[in-house]
Amino acid sequence: MRRHLTKDDIQRMREEVLKGKSKFQVSREMHLHPTTVYEHTKDLPNKYHREPYISGKPLELLKQLLEKGYVYTEEDRNALRSLQRFFPQIKRSQYKNKSCYYLEDKNKLALLELMKQNTSRIISYQDIAKACQVFNTDIEIHEKRGFLGKNRWRKARKIKESVGHYGFNPKEKQTKIDDFLGRFLHSDVLQSSSSESPYQGPTDR
Repeated sequence: MRRHLTKDDIQRMREEVLKGKSKFQVSREMHLHPTTVYEHTKDLPNKYHREPYISGKPLELLKQLLEKGYVYTEEDRNALRSLQRFFPQIKRSQYKNKSCYYLEDKNKLALLELMKQNTSRIISYQDIAKACQVFNTDIEIHEKRGFLGKNRWRKARKIKESVGHYGFNPKEKQTKIDDFLGRFLHSDVLQSSSSESPYQGPTDR
């Protein structure tokens, strides 16, 4: 049988809920059915919140962040975004279609790792400047030269291909023209055609 509730009982259960106890906890302490407490306190928010905890993949990624300072991944974006809700110190940057999550004070470390993974695409100081801007940091000049040194052959190759595509180098072009004219002027065809020409120059009388 349901127990008859007095005004004091209702007032008490409401006060307990307002203090922060869960409605289920109040029903157990007052020896009431949970539905009874819910009916009389449905206008009150339940202030009881479960303590947040991290487990599974988010926990693994958090360990990597704490150990290395950064995480490069394209498969666990949801887990990393959930970590950002709990830890605003985790930042995210994207460069050349590659995302990186890193601790706020490890932005330079994350940038250097990104450049190592994208060395084939970094061929100028402009590329490095863009990456530094994305991560809101900068690196030493010798580090910049080191990354560029690995890719100078690519830059030289691009220049060579562009020259071959749009035309010869002016010096090479002139050399080829001179060589062609020299061979043409000394050819047998030119000498024979000039000797058989019907045109005769003025003769001395």
